[in-house]
Amino acid sequence: MIHSISLIIPHHNDELNLLRLLQNIPKWNAIPGEIIIIDSSDKEVFIPEDLYLFFANSGIRFLVLHKKKLFPGHARNIGISEANNTILAFLDSSTHPSNDWLLKGLNTLEKEGSDGVWGRTSFEANTFTARIIRACTYGNNPLKTFPGSILHKSTFNKCGLFIQSTRAGEDGDWMARAELQGLNISSATEVLAYDKLDKMSILKLLNKWFRNYSYSSQLPHRQLQKDYYYLGLSVFAVFFAYNWNRVLAAWDTTSIFYIPNITKISFLIIISAYVLIRVFILPLKKGVKLRFLLPVNFMFIFFISLLIDSTKILAFIYSRFNKIFNG
Repeated sequence: MIHSISLIIPHHNDELNLLRLLQNIPKWNAIPGEIIIIDSSDKEVFIPEDLYLFFANSGIRFLVLHKKKLFPGHARNIGISEANNTILAFLDSSTHPSNDWLLKGLNTLEKEGSDGVWGRTSFEANTFTARIIRACTYGNNPLKTFPGSILHKSTFNKCGLFIQSTRAGEDGDWMARAELQGLNISSATEVLAYDKLDKMSILKLLNKWFRNYSYSSQLPHRQLQKDYYYLGLSVFAVFFAYNWNRVLAAWDTTSIFYIPNITKISFLIIISAYVLIRVFILPLKKGVKLRFLLPVNFMFIFFISLLIDSTKILAFIYSRFNKIFNG
């Protein structure tokens, strides 16, 4: 059944996944009456003629806008401005919904009378490397994501549009603004599948994290600040421990304030806390099973997590210096 909904899909150099997504739309239990693709690929995306014929014969407005050098937020803004319907649905070419996704989302929207429904995405991992990467990053539990969201168009009058000048983080920024505005947005029952982790190498992962955090550090994301504060607190703790015996005990080994090997103990506490939180607590909280972490996988997770966090810190520092020197 065709519904008066506009589906907005930003696309950049991912033609196979985009075609897979479009070819599945005829199988959906609810089909959008308008599909808008904002294509910023290096080469214009090729859409097979049979898809054009299906959408035309079904009375679906199918629009492909070719725009060069667009970031995702800019592409979504164009889609929002072009949409003719009052309900908007959002997908990315790499997020694949079930056939019930749109229908169940619309039912939730109507039943709860909310401003919208958030997307939920599960990150698939079928190789060992992909499972390690998932344990270090997204986790096994589905995450609330902007792709997969279904929103009344009027929500953008309350929260504004997406930031257009950043390559990453614009969706998280908009979701944070929606919370600040007190919008009533429901949780989805259907989960989208993200399947790019299986093709992700460690080098590509670090490049992606550096790029994303370089851009998103300009946005008011609290997690970057937490990482920065943790680093600063760790440095302060080591410095404080290094000077403890000098200041409080004057290097008198008989003093009650003298603590042998305090610097080494401080380093050990910081490293142990990092391992406990980053390698065990966070993965377990995100749905990773303890039996996957033990007996040896936690060592791989520690190593990759350390690389990721170091990359995030470098990206944060790079972004700050770049902002200072380039205005």
